[in-house]
Amino acid sequence: MPRRLFVFWENPIFRDSVRLLLDHPEVEWVGASSDYAAAKEGILEAKPDTLLIEGTDGQLPAAVIDLLDASECNLRLIVFNLNDNRLSVYHFEQWFVADEGDLIRLVLR
Repeated sequence: MPRRLFVFWENPIFRDSVRLLLDHPEVEWVGASSDYAAAKEGILEAKPDTLLIEGTDGQLPAAVIDLLDASECNLRLIVFNLNDNRLSVYHFEQWFVADEGDLIRLVLR
């Protein structure tokens, strides 16, 4: 069963890069948005099991916390910061990205 992924992004290059990196038969891209209201609507409608957000300063934006609170599904939250190649997973796990396969392994984990 594929992981259902929704991406919350700020930079279109991030969205496009992640889409290429996650082109995998076990990942179903169910939506993406840079707009909070559209993301909230898309998450409530698509019911993804994984939410990948673009990290910028190491903090979760308040809008993302609201998305988690509003969601009726059990979301795995992954924060991907391209500045320092760090992945933070909800429950405060951190991973260092050594190659492009690390993101796929984390999503499918």
